[in-house]
Amino acid sequence: MPAVWDPAAALERVAGDKALLVELIAIFFEDYPRYHAALQQSLEQGDLAALQKAAHTLKGSLSYLGAKEGASLALKIEQAALESNAASARELIPQFTAYIDSIKPLMMSLSEEPDDAGNH
Repeated sequence: MPAVWDPAAALERVAGDKALLVELIAIFFEDYPRYHAALQQSLEQGDLAALQKAAHTLKGSLSYLGAKEGASLALKIEQAALESNAASARELIPQFTAYIDSIKPLMMSLSEEPDDAGNH
């Protein structure tokens, strides 16, 4: 089974700056509830343009943070919205939510790991 999160890829994106990565992860999870609500509400309201926008934002953030599976699921939601396929989006959002719920402890634990220099 492929890794659900690739911290090495995420660190590479921030030139090895672990403190920056930890901050970006914290910001993502601070903003995530708003975007998750936007996914749900836009789908319920039939606003596929808003659904597409929220999914697109999540896709970019997750891709940058090395969460390829999450970015892929967000892309599928985005594509479903672009294709006016609400039924597909409705099936994908719970999968996406479960993925985020499963990956959050892994990503947040990065801040608890000692730095390479032994600093905390």
